[in-house]
Amino acid sequence: MNVVRTVVLASVVVLAGCSGFFGDATETATPSETSSGGAPPTETETAAVTATPSQTATPTPTATATEPPDSEGQLAPGVTRDGIVNPVELMSAHQRELLAAGYEINQTVVSTYNGSVSNRLVVHTTAGPGGEIAYQNGTSYGYDFDGNESVTGNAVWLNTTAMVTRHFEAGKTSYRVQPRLYPPESLIWYSGLQRDIQFAADDYEVTSVDQRGGVRVVTLEASIDRVAGDDIDDTTSTLRIDENGVIRDAETEVNYGTGNVYHTYYAVERVGSEPPARPAWLDAVPPSASLDVGMDVFGFDETSIELVHTYGDAAPAGSIVTVVSNGTLYETTLDEPFRGDTLYLWIDTDGALQATSERPDASAARELGPVVTVTVRAPDGGELFSTSLGR
Repeated sequence: MNVVRTVVLASVVVLAGCSGFFGDATETATPSETSSGGAPPTETETAAVTATPSQTATPTPTATATEPPDSEGQLAPGVTRDGIVNPVELMSAHQRELLAAGYEINQTVVSTYNGSVSNRLVVHTTAGPGGEIAYQNGTSYGYDFDGNESVTGNAVWLNTTAMVTRHFEAGKTSYRVQPRLYPPESLIWYSGLQRDIQFAADDYEVTSVDQRGGVRVVTLEASIDRVAGDDIDDTTSTLRIDENGVIRDAETEVNYGTGNVYHTYYAVERVGSEPPARPAWLDAVPPSASLDVGMDVFGFDETSIELVHTYGDAAPAGSIVTVVSNGTLYETTLDEPFRGDTLYLWIDTDGALQATSERPDASAARELGPVVTVTVRAPDGGELFSTSLGR
């Protein structure tokens, strides 16, 4: 696999739903938009996500000495006493150092809405040298207006050619196997960190230069008008960068007003890491997880549900279709592969679920409830499609 060494200027690390990464939580979303539902994390995932932002970072060594910034020299790649003078040089150095040796990164996002935490996302990433063998594990804790918590999690294993995603939500676990979509450097960057460095470089000022463990570390701070463009600073950001250009940690807080705050914390826990071990959950991935099946429900009336195959691979013959209506689960099996067509799902007068190419006569079908859940599973049990909707 060719390792792209250019600096990626858009974050690809995401909570992108069932397909994998963890980066939908960005400063462009309001805090109320980031809550999610789900199931309890595994023991391993719990250990990775229960720390507060201050606990996720390796304790910073006590500064052994403080020296004035060197006005004639470079404090770090792209950084002088005047601040960030070359943001591309800084980002390139950070990316280069981490990819060369491997790394571990912790990232935390906390959204506060009307003064209360509405969502908390924690992501841990480990990659070996070159960044091609990597493991990323994250969990999002969402809270509703009554303070009830729900949990959604994704874990992603990547090698040189493939990425495998494990998604758990609402008591269900699903998997997906697909070709590797992202270059190694994509896992390094997260949230608005690149944007802060690239577009707010002039706002950063050097506030201290310390010797920590024999390495020079530069602290830069900035106040930025990001939200309203009204010349009132609403964002604060702090970067700590070592002499090699590694951004050891970065912390940003965006205040939208009226108790709505978006807080991000990024910490490089280690520079120099062996490739992560293959996760045990890979053994549970069904063969059907490599299928790319597109299906959707185009609506339903009192007697039938219109299930449409929209793209990709066929749902194999023997796939199991279930419908939950009025609290009762109905099930049928597909006799033939389902692809590029429409199936009408309906319950006959004997209580059996039917899947036909034609809409049923109203007199032949039972009335469906106002809310239904439709699920399609491959013969090996892998989930191909699931949705709940009401009319």
